[in-house]
Formats: sequence, structure tokens, C-alpha cells
Amino acid sequence: MENLDRKKIVIDVVLADGFSMLTTMLILEAFRFANLTLRRPAIDWRIRGIQSGAPKASNGFTLQSHSRFSDTETPADVVVLNASYFPDEAASPAFFAWLRAAHRQGSWLLALDTAPRLLAGAGLLDGRAATIHWEELDSVRALFPKAEFNGTDFEQSGRIFTCSGGMAVLDMALSFLAQLFDAQLARGVRQCFFLNEGRDLVAARNAKLSRAIEIMSAHIAAPLALGQIAKQAHFSERQMNRAFATEFDTTPGQFYTAMRLNKAQSLVLNTRFQIAEIGYTCGYATPSWFIKSYRTFFGITPNEERLRQEAGREQAQNRLVLFFQPNSTLSVGLSPQQPSLSPNVPVTSDQAKSKEP
Repeated sequence: MENLDRKKIVIDVVLADGFSMLTTMLILEAFRFANLTLRRPAIDWRIRGIQSGAPKASNGFTLQSHSRFSDTETPADVVVLNASYFPDEAASPAFFAWLRAAHRQGSWLLALDTAPRLLAGAGLLDGRAATIHWEELDSVRALFPKAEFNGTDFEQSGRIFTCSGGMAVLDMALSFLAQLFDAQLARGVRQCFFLNEGRDLVAARNAKLSRAIEIMSAHIAAPLALGQIAKQAHFSERQMNRAFATEFDTTPGQFYTAMRLNKAQSLVLNTRFQIAEIGYTCGYATPSWFIKSYRTFFGITPNEERLRQEAGREQAQNRLVLFFQPNSTLSVGLSPQQPSLSPNVPVTSDQAKSKEP
């Protein structure tokens, strides 16, 4: 894991006209869910249009960007590049030079859908494994023979990720977040998308490990000793330690603690139960032990968590704003005959061209 020292990560989301709204929203939600899971605004992002200040998506919507792309601006810690239809219209020597500068300075580069074509045009995929939307595979293999384009969902080569688009963006985003932060953060983001933890897959690989997790889940209020859990799951303690390390890169004790405290956090945020009562429900015999454990795990006490939530509610116009969106806002544009999505969302008259698939 990178040593981030709680530094806020800034992401440039660079959009070419004709970009995919689906993949853009998926990766932005992954970043927002990372902030929610961490309980702090660890990631901020800014939207940049390559051709204009209001890049047009393939579905006819526009996004009001924070600024138009400029080759004089220093790239952010992470650059997410999204193109779908007509990616070559976003290509220019200045833009390619900016991408190369981002790579030289150590920025992560994440290219979605047909955007890997732009990275290839900048010479950044030479000798690297990469992927792209399946409709572009034949053409990029012919145009960029030095790149190793595959038909996979996503590829990583050093600090460069390429993704074929669609729902594969989620898998790429989770892999990226696990490296930027850690596997526990990625699992939290996965849960926010209502994606299961692959319990059936764990059971298929290791039925004893799956049984140990079930036992932990059934004993939150009255935790069992790890030796008891191992015995009931037909493990030796050494085997159980090794299984958790292999599957989750953690210890059984850490996994059990995370399970109990995640339940506690849900009760803190979504109920009005007394803090001491929540602690008892999650297996903590004294309020002081619970509060200390909570602060160690989440970096904030239960009462502070509730106060911050209440402050956020008072400021928020809707529930989404509460969960650590960046400071600046986005405008979603529709064609003039369409009603606004909300009274506070401006409507533009831009209407994207349609293109037959």
C-alpha cells in the first residue's frame, strides 16, 4: 500500500466528447464510496473536457466540467481518461505531450472504453499489456503493433490501467483502490455497490474458512475465542491463520474485529441507540473499551461520527451530498424539451449527436 499520510488524492477525470456516461458515473461512484468507507474526503476529483468545457456523452447528456483541458496545467495524482465514440477527435500533439508528462511525473493513468487508443497514440502502451473496447481491438492492433492489446476486461502495467468499458470498470476500480489504499477499503467499496463478498467462491475454495466466517457472524454480541472458532470449523489455529492470510491478507482476529465494528458503525449511523448499548450489542463489555476500539479502527469516536453526520444533514440538500462529494458541482444538461432533474440542476440546450452502434 502507498504511504499516503492521509494526503487528499486529486483525480483529473478527462472526458472526450462522445464519452460513456455509464463508465464515468461508475468510477466516480467508486471514488465517492471510498470516501464514505474511509469516513473522510480522501479523494477529490475535477472534471475536464478535452474539446470543450461541457463534454457531451454518447447518451445526449452533458457534464459541466470544472475546466477545459489545458496542456499548461500540471496533471493530478491520478488521471482517468474516458472516451467512447470518436476518440481520435480528442487526439492532438499537445494532449499526447500532457499524457506523457503525467506518466513521467508518476501519475496513475486509468483509460476506459476506447480511451486506451489515446494512450497508445501518445506512445505510452508500447511494450505493455493493454485492453480496449472489443469493437476497437482489430484496429488498434493494426495501428499500434508495439502495444499488446488483449480482449480482457482490464489490464494493469505498472501505473497504467486500461479497461474495456461497461461493468468491467468496477473490477478495475476495485483493483486500483486496493493498491492505492488497501484490500479492506476495496472490500468496503464493493459492499457499497451491493456486490457480495463472493462467499460461495470462498466456500468452494475453502469450506472450513467459510464455516469460520459464519461462526464469527453468528457470535457478534458474545464473541468466541479464536481457538473455539477454529475447533468448530474443524481447523487447527495455525491452519485458520494461514487461510485468512491467503484469502483476505489479514488475521482471523483482525477480520473478526472488523466484522463487529462495521456492524457497530451501521448502528451508530442508522439508529438512535445509546453508544453503550451498541457496544454491548457488538461484543464490547464496557463503553470505554468500545469507544477506544472504534476510534482506533475508524479514526473517530462514535459520538463524533454522529455529530458529523448531523452537521452534514443540516447542510445537505439531499442525501447524496452528505457522503463526501467534491466541493464543486456538476451540471447535468438535457435537451430543452426535457424537464430539469431538480430545481437546482441547470439545463443546457446541447444535444449530443447520435451514432449507430
